[in-house]
Amino acid sequence: MFMKIISFILSLIITFLSLLGSSAPQKYRVKAPVGAGEYTQKESAIIDNADFYVSPAGDDENDGSFENPFATIEKARDTIRGLDKSAYDGITVAVMAGEYRTDGLKFTAEDSGTESCPITYCAYGDGEVALNGGISISGDKFKKITDKNTLSRLSKKAQKNVVYLSLSDFGITAKDYGIIHAIGTYHTAAQYDGDYVGNLYCELFVNDKRQTIARYPNDGWLKTEKVIKTGLGQESNGSLTAVPDWTSIRNPESDVYEVSKSLAKRISKWETLDDVWMFGFFKYDWADASSPIGYFDAEKRELSPKFVSRYGTKVGAPYYFFNVFEELDNEGEWYLDRDNGLLYVYPDGDIKNAVVDLSLSTQNIIKCTNTNYLTFDGFTAKGTRSDAINIKGNNITVKNCVVKNVADYGIVAEGYNNFISENEITRTGRGGIVLTGGDRETLTNGNNVADNNLIHDWSEIFQTYQPAVTLDGVGNICSHNEIFNSPHEAITYRGNNHIMEYNLIHDVCLLSDDAGAIYSGRRWDWYGNIIRYNMIYNLGSDGHRPDGIYMDDALSGQTIYGNILINVPKIGIHLGGGRDHDVRNNIIINTPDRPFSYDQRAIDGLDGGWYVYAVKDSFMWTNLYSSPWQSEAWQNAFPQYKHLSDNFDDVENPDFAPNPAYSKVKGNLIVNVKGDIGYISEKAEKFSDIDNNGIYKLTKLQKIFNAPEKGDYTLKDNSIVYELIPDFEAISISQIGRY
Repeated sequence: MFMKIISFILSLIITFLSLLGSSAPQKYRVKAPVGAGEYTQKESAIIDNADFYVSPAGDDENDGSFENPFATIEKARDTIRGLDKSAYDGITVAVMAGEYRTDGLKFTAEDSGTESCPITYCAYGDGEVALNGGISISGDKFKKITDKNTLSRLSKKAQKNVVYLSLSDFGITAKDYGIIHAIGTYHTAAQYDGDYVGNLYCELFVNDKRQTIARYPNDGWLKTEKVIKTGLGQESNGSLTAVPDWTSIRNPESDVYEVSKSLAKRISKWETLDDVWMFGFFKYDWADASSPIGYFDAEKRELSPKFVSRYGTKVGAPYYFFNVFEELDNEGEWYLDRDNGLLYVYPDGDIKNAVVDLSLSTQNIIKCTNTNYLTFDGFTAKGTRSDAINIKGNNITVKNCVVKNVADYGIVAEGYNNFISENEITRTGRGGIVLTGGDRETLTNGNNVADNNLIHDWSEIFQTYQPAVTLDGVGNICSHNEIFNSPHEAITYRGNNHIMEYNLIHDVCLLSDDAGAIYSGRRWDWYGNIIRYNMIYNLGSDGHRPDGIYMDDALSGQTIYGNILINVPKIGIHLGGGRDHDVRNNIIINTPDRPFSYDQRAIDGLDGGWYVYAVKDSFMWTNLYSSPWQSEAWQNAFPQYKHLSDNFDDVENPDFAPNPAYSKVKGNLIVNVKGDIGYISEKAEKFSDIDNNGIYKLTKLQKIFNAPEKGDYTLKDNSIVYELIPDFEAISISQIGRY
């Protein structure tokens, strides 16, 4: 008996120590997992058998041989257009190291390869091949400020440190660097007259780090104070009273806030409010938006954004000001005087030896339109105010590339059989990879694949709903990617029969609560997707509490198995009122709120619940009716549709679409503080099968896993989980992540 007590105390101590493994938005975390697949960067091979060569020292009058290379990729492309491809079993263009300034490499149908003669554009192998839509500027070109009027607007510390240069000295004009357009996924700029929607402004990068436009405060957020007036937003009074036809309203009245005495005093010291912007989350932390200042009254201490908040206002909403010259007071900040073309920088360290890049082009670095059988291998694409690589075509491969320092998405591919592999994507303003393809009518797979990529530090400008990977259409795959460090979600999808597997996801949803690392929602016609063998851990920051896998707002027909979720601060797997889910053999460790949540929001919407979109004639039903759910092909693929009911006179029937019915939540392993499954709603309990889940308290970690105190969450051979779930499938952690 004494030894049992000692053993129990030791297990508590070990568990407590493992909980202190790292800082977290929740009070304690267990140790972060180890053992996921290791990735070793391959050595670049010299391409000595190419058909054509390109070099910065070449000449487009040359013949493109190794001895006499072309100067541009465009010349190689145009030369290949004139070749008889039936005489080749493949054509290769090798591009030698150096920087190639471009306003966009364009490939069309006439640049296609064929199945028997694919065309490859690749790095020669002697160093970085950079395709730059911007300009690289030597740090020693910056000068100290001497103009007294300019210096007087800066703090004493900034006066000593801020440097500048004239962009006209580099041939850069106002047309090149553009104006500030609205940012944020949910801005309302399109409702207002004026030039407020368009390409992102040019951006500054120093040593491959996106610099911050001069802002206040330098870090963190201001908080909205008293709401004097809520303007005419789309849902100013909540979703139950949304304004009909709001998108057709021009110049809707905006919101007005009271500001503190200290903030009013600070704003009053700014020389001008022209082109001073606000960015924030003015109602929900999943809806970022921006606006120029509409008006400011220092006496009344009233501040109004020019653009109304789409979803209304609240006290305590986080925001900051940006594009304020007087606030150029911190390392890593910059400001562009657009009237005079003067670029000001507060350098983070010695700028003389820094690599300084300014993004300029509004074109894709590589753009393929109706193009087939091309490969792009080993390039760096950077410096655009658009997507870096945009593909519309089939059988196109992008591999071993680095995409960085771009305004929008890294790689966008639409078509069939496109393969995006072994790339690094970072410092994007929006998302990482977007794959679109397949036919929903016939459920023909697109077979587009994002595999073995490293995607990190993305969504740096638009901060919600800009995933690392987006799947759209039918039958596309996201596999073996490592994804980390972003304010919002990692993977999202739309459509049917997609597969998300073996991805390693951590440190995402850093600035949101109502979000999930893997997310989709609001459809009854997106059946057939599979989420399996992903590892998701250490979500949220600064008190934000997101979910792991989130099937939002009655999304239905999903299969979720073999995933490992660790240190998810809110809900491990969140089923938002949908039906026909198969959720099994997942491991959920340390979700202090709820390991599972399966609610009934759709059926509650019929009785006045907040999710009113399950009522008749709402978009949920419109989307279902416009899909082929009653076709033979769909009912053979998804037999659940054969019994689906839209009979509002029989709402207690489990076949009635809004009911959380026919799901299976079985055979999952749950280890958390409370030792419970979480929340299962009354109708989910009644109409679905929630059974045979192994539920343990954290004190049992040592009896389940080999070495949880070291981050080893492989199952013991004699794990106690097998006592409750004899057929529980051990998950091969070493197969997860890049390979």
